[in-house]
Amino acid sequence: MRHACPVDMLMKTIPYDCLKNPAQSLEVVDSNNAPLCIMAKQDVLRQCLPHRAVALLVRDRRGHALLTLGEQGWGFSSYGQVAAGMSCESSAQDILFHEWSQEGGRLACLGLMPPSASTGLSFLHLYTASLPHSIIKARAMARDRHLLVDQDEMKGLGAHFGDLLSPVMYAALEGGYLSHF
Repeated sequence: MRHACPVDMLMKTIPYDCLKNPAQSLEVVDSNNAPLCIMAKQDVLRQCLPHRAVALLVRDRRGHALLTLGEQGWGFSSYGQVAAGMSCESSAQDILFHEWSQEGGRLACLGLMPPSASTGLSFLHLYTASLPHSIIKARAMARDRHLLVDQDEMKGLGAHFGDLLSPVMYAALEGGYLSHF
């Protein structure tokens, strides 16, 4: 089932002043994506507790998306957990800045995937960002790490070569989240 990105969860940042290292803490969430408690990141991941994460698909203005090869196959361009107190959109902006050297880039929400085995039991907020073709082209030159695909190629990968995709990328394609990136 496809979920829209709830605006209140995108923009809301909760300052947790008492945390010693909020960047290394995650909010454990309930079935409605509301925070229950804050725990150390490694404990949340080790115990497979539900939390929030973001996935970013970067694309150029020509309609080509850049996939990244990970341990489980071809997947989103970038991925990260949402630190305690941070909004999902702020997390995606941080990824855009730290991994893609793009400050204040414009993000578009693709949707919210509910917790499942493919998302690592996280509420996965999907975003896309349009970057200059020169940046995309430079990254795509590392063919052992990146794959540049258009919309039809993306659909073809899902339909005929799903085993080459990461479980989360395959689930996003099957769920219709990437029908118009």
